[in-house]
Amino acid sequence: MTDQQHIHFLGIGGIGVSALAQLAIARGARVSGSDINTDVAVNPALHRLVNSGAKVYKGHSADNLEPTVTLVVATAAVASDNPEVRAALGRGVRCVTRAEYLGEVMAAHRGPTIAVAGTHGKTTTTGMIGVMLQEAGMDPTVFVGGEIPQLGGNIRIGHPEGPFVAEACEAYDSFLTLRPDIAVICNIEADHLDHYHTAEGVQDAFCRFVQNVRKDGMVALCMDDQGVRRLEASRHWDVEFCNYGLDFGVDTPDGMYFTGAVQEGKNPTFTVTYRGEDVVVRMAVPGRHNALNALSALIIAARLNISAEVAAQGVSAFTGAGRRQELLCEIGSGQNSTVVIDDYAHHPTEIRATLNALKAAYPGRRTVAIFQPHLYSRTRDFLREFAASLAVVDVLFVTAIYAAREAPIAGVRATDIVTAALEIRPELISVFVPDRHDVPRTVAAMVHDGDLIVFMGAGDIREQADDFVNRLRIRGGV
Repeated sequence: MTDQQHIHFLGIGGIGVSALAQLAIARGARVSGSDINTDVAVNPALHRLVNSGAKVYKGHSADNLEPTVTLVVATAAVASDNPEVRAALGRGVRCVTRAEYLGEVMAAHRGPTIAVAGTHGKTTTTGMIGVMLQEAGMDPTVFVGGEIPQLGGNIRIGHPEGPFVAEACEAYDSFLTLRPDIAVICNIEADHLDHYHTAEGVQDAFCRFVQNVRKDGMVALCMDDQGVRRLEASRHWDVEFCNYGLDFGVDTPDGMYFTGAVQEGKNPTFTVTYRGEDVVVRMAVPGRHNALNALSALIIAARLNISAEVAAQGVSAFTGAGRRQELLCEIGSGQNSTVVIDDYAHHPTEIRATLNALKAAYPGRRTVAIFQPHLYSRTRDFLREFAASLAVVDVLFVTAIYAAREAPIAGVRATDIVTAALEIRPELISVFVPDRHDVPRTVAAMVHDGDLIVFMGAGDIREQADDFVNRLRIRGGV
């Protein structure tokens, strides 16, 4: 990459594109980009880009493409008829997707490359591995789909020969552009069915992803997960996958790395066999699923010859990712404190894991959940599963579907989640709030001292969570 290269990013405000744009600036490129949403006050990655000299345009127009642009990188949400893409192609400027550009960056990296895949938990696991490597003094580069305060944001730019850790997203086959030395697969479950259509389609994509791991590389597999077990049992394993696979799990006694029990709560604790040595790990983030994430990080550490003590300390140092069981406030003290959490959970399995972890971390509390469904297609495909995972709370608020890239689908309604949840658990207090802007006021009117309040969703529900917290602080609690 030379000082003269000018890269233009479409969708520069997105979590993945903004990370690549920050990396491009750090490596000497001139950066510009466009997005529909360009408010730096609510987008820390975009704020960092503008402060670093990136020129950001609001909206999409051929005029945004300056004459000096030599490469266009576009998010998957950008259509082929986008005016900036058409202008670039008309000039003969090379256009690649975000996933393709990440693959090129990873391929050019001189140090060991690590890709973290899975239907759930990619951001947390990637962040945990990155923090562990940082604590171990290995100066990693970390590309992650969320804000990790300990890494300085959604990307950490390290030494050119240090480890490169990237979150490998399966949506729209994006992770198939990566050729890592090491791959982690946290779990495999049906999702993104607007693209894959069936669970078998998802499974096949992960099979192809593992086939891309370098033949002298390693795959770390969470054998507690049914989808991962199906992957390892597939006919491709012995012939086409890399030579070195390691199993891990909490409930997997034949795994090379496993723990038999996790003491849950705010700080899950477990013992793991690490390179022949028993090591006690005490987590700073709640949930059995985070113990599994920690096991994958420890496998990476062993592969990179990090000592047991340093690896355990690095994993224990991880304090979490933005919008992943993120504590927004705790007003009061003891069991009467009001706790407000924000979480990105947007799939039934993620919702269940989040609620189980939080209930263990804050036992004995009335649980209030506010859920914003993400995508019409996902709501249609998992309606009953959403209802079942949410029905475990005491009070449930559901707001309108966040459409994102989709057009509405006839007959798909968020209110049906409320109806289905009440059928599963009639004593549940459940309310549909069609306008998300009414959520803070509505929730504030119904919460009590001592409640555990959890906002969940992959859309813009965080804005309502922040509004709600401000209301609590103004009146000093509930």
